[in-house]
Amino acid sequence: MTVSLMEIRGGPELKTWVTFPLELYRGDPLFVPQLTGDEIEFFTPAKNPSFGIADTKLVLAWRQGRPCGRVCGIINHAETEKLGYRRGRFGWFECSDDPSVAAAMLQHLQAWFARESCREMTGPHGFTDLDAEGLLVEGFEAQPTISGSYNKPYYQRLIEALGFEKQIDYIETRIEFPQQLPPLFQMIEKKVLPAARADGYRLVEGLTKRAAQGYAGQFWRVLEASFEHLYGVTPLNSAQKAFYQKKYFGFIDPRFLRLVVDGSDRLQGFFLGLPSLSRPFQRARGRLWPLGFFHILRGFKRFDTVDFYFAGVHPQANSKKVFPLMALGMWHALKAAGVRYLETNRELETNLGVVNIWSRYQVVNRRRSRIYRKALPSTA
Repeated sequence: MTVSLMEIRGGPELKTWVTFPLELYRGDPLFVPQLTGDEIEFFTPAKNPSFGIADTKLVLAWRQGRPCGRVCGIINHAETEKLGYRRGRFGWFECSDDPSVAAAMLQHLQAWFARESCREMTGPHGFTDLDAEGLLVEGFEAQPTISGSYNKPYYQRLIEALGFEKQIDYIETRIEFPQQLPPLFQMIEKKVLPAARADGYRLVEGLTKRAAQGYAGQFWRVLEASFEHLYGVTPLNSAQKAFYQKKYFGFIDPRFLRLVVDGSDRLQGFFLGLPSLSRPFQRARGRLWPLGFFHILRGFKRFDTVDFYFAGVHPQANSKKVFPLMALGMWHALKAAGVRYLETNRELETNLGVVNIWSRYQVVNRRRSRIYRKALPSTA
């Protein structure tokens, strides 16, 4: 049976592209659907400034009048400037268990990337590292966070059969929150905390959502300075920062935002967590109204797990004093909230200093997601 491909420009076809996973994962107890309205806005070029700095194709696969796969292809011009060569990205890959569907979609993008003189094709990832990325290859028994990787186990087979090889892995770790102050934190409290304060560093106390917004500009400054050397990180322009700020900052819970500033109130480090919203998003079933908003709002009040999203220290700050301050502040916040579990979200496997920290505690499970790479032949 023939697979036909459609490049989506918008309209009803965009909704079909966005909602395809809802049907594909129907009945899967671990799948966490995104909010359909937010997804449609994200993939609308007039609303998402990332389309302005990238060439993009949204591809929908059909067979016998029904959608059977989707994928997004991206050539990010900011990434080209950073790397010094063109890289084609593929992301938001979803597919029925059919090699011919996967081949039709990915080879379609591969041909486009080759025509555009891309040296390689990598993915799954999005426009930036703030988007969904990574193909789950281990840990299928564990529920993901709302931004964590999740896919059918057969995806790995489909992608590797097309000549893609591992580029790098991310690790997501779930641990039991230590109810007693760990020895390391006791040492921080006695020795590091006084030394940090003597250097003018302090933890911002009593944060509200409004006060947190006041640090937004500095947040981006520290995030970019601390993350720019990492794999897959692409520079953001001011419009993208404003877009992501609107998209994500509304979910911020000030209890789990730890900011460290210097004597001049300049942000030097941040640690951001969020109550787990995986179950509320499942109950919302992709719809904010009429009951999705209620489920999500209740999720901020009834939870036993906090997901960690970002932690960064400005390269010019003293990380041996700033990071311990943030970590100690986060422990006290989690203890006060009665948290039982922590979920780390994606951390590069090569970041051993961070990944190995969690091995000191009671690990509940680990998930591994992968970025694949395929070299492309030149058509010049």
